[in-house]
Amino acid sequence: MANDPKSVTGDEPGGGVDEPQQNDLWGYAQVAKEAGVAPGTIRYYWSKKKHLLPAPHTTVNGKPLWRPTDIRAWAKNRLGRGYRSDLETPDA
Repeated sequence: MANDPKSVTGDEPGGGVDEPQQNDLWGYAQVAKEAGVAPGTIRYYWSKKKHLLPAPHTTVNGKPLWRPTDIRAWAKNRLGRGYRSDLETPDA
């Protein structure tokens, strides 16, 4: 029910704004779709280049899960394809 105050305020148990449900969290596929890359790229980032991703909200069975808002902010500000950090000077 769209006008149900509980759905708007998050009054249901465990459904508060600060406590997203597991269904509200994104895994590799959703993160990849938002970033415009393959899911394997996100898996690679997680396994080898964690500094390229925001910290996950939680992990389940070793797999990270992120809040959609965190991923949207990261994707909006992430460096584009072909970016080479080795070409910049530290003062840039």
